[in-house]
Amino acid sequence: MSIRVIEPSLNSSLQDLGRKHYAHLGISRSGAMDEDALILANILLGNKLNEAGVELCFKGGAYEFLDDHFFVLSGAEFEASLEDERIQTYKVYRARRGDILRLKFAKMGFRGYLCLAGGFEVEGFLGSKSSDEGMGVGAFEGRNLRANDILLAKNFFEPFNVEKRQITNPLLNMPKRPQIRVLLGSNEDAFTQKGLDTFLNTVYTVSTKSSRMAIYCEASSLIEHKKEADIITEAVVFGSIQVPKSGLPIILMANRQSTGGYTKIATVIQNDLSFLAQMSLGAKFSFKSLEFEEALSLYKARMRVFKELDGFVNLNYEELIV
Repeated sequence: MSIRVIEPSLNSSLQDLGRKHYAHLGISRSGAMDEDALILANILLGNKLNEAGVELCFKGGAYEFLDDHFFVLSGAEFEASLEDERIQTYKVYRARRGDILRLKFAKMGFRGYLCLAGGFEVEGFLGSKSSDEGMGVGAFEGRNLRANDILLAKNFFEPFNVEKRQITNPLLNMPKRPQIRVLLGSNEDAFTQKGLDTFLNTVYTVSTKSSRMAIYCEASSLIEHKKEADIITEAVVFGSIQVPKSGLPIILMANRQSTGGYTKIATVIQNDLSFLAQMSLGAKFSFKSLEFEEALSLYKARMRVFKELDGFVNLNYEELIV
C-alpha cells in the first residue's frame, strides 16, 4: 500500500497533531499548521483523530496511487483532479491503482492535507509521526517530500456510509480580512497603553518571512514597550505572540521553539489558529481581545462540532479504527 510523489507541494511533509507534553524537555511539538483541517479529514475517513496526513502548501503537487485507497483533501481549496474527475475538498473518494491526483494552486486558503483511510505507515517518535527536520524524525528523517518519494500506507479499509462523508469547507466562513481573536498575554504589563492600543487597532500583513515556525507581521505602526523587549526565557505555546524591540508581532506556529525570550503581548485562541494557518503571504488581518470565558466557550463549541460530525459519519465508532 503506497503513494508515489510525482511533484511535491511546497515545503510538504507528513504531519499529525504533534509531540505534546515534551516542551519542558526543549522538544518542539511540530504537527499540522491547521489542526482543524487535519481532524476533520480524519473524521471523514474514520481514522483516529491524530492520524498523519501530507501537509500541502500553496501548490499541491501530483501523486500516483500505487494501490487502491480511500482519501480526502482538506483545508485549502486546490484546483484538484483524479484522472479526469474533478475533486472536491472535504469529500471522500476512492482512488484505483495507477490513478494520479493532480493539485494545482490553492484558490482559497494556503495549506491543505491529503489523508488516507487507515493513514500512513511511519515510525513514530515520542508518540507522533510528525516530520521535524531539525530533529531528524518522521518520514525521510524529517525532510520535506521530494519527487519519487514513496509514502507507505497502513492497512486498506473501506469506510462505510461513503456517501455521507462530505462537508462544506469551513474556509467559506473565513472573512477576507479576519480579526484574529486573542487573550492578552502574561507580559501585558510590559507594554504601554499606547502599545496595547496599537496592537489591537492596526491592520497587519503576513510577511514573506513567515514559515511553519512563525507568522511575521508587517505594519507601519509599531508597538511600544515600557522598557525592554527582552525577558528571561520562558515557555511559549502554539499562538503565542511575541513582540521584539522592532515593535512588530511574531506569532509562533507549529514548528516553534519551546521557549522564547521576547515579551508576549497575547496568545491566539485555539479556534482561530486555523485561520492563521490558511492566510497566504501578503494577507491582511487584525487582532481582537477576548475574555477567557468567551474563548473557553468557543473552544467547547469547536469540540462539539467535531463530536457531532464524528457521530454522524462514524456512528461514534471512531475508537474502533486502529
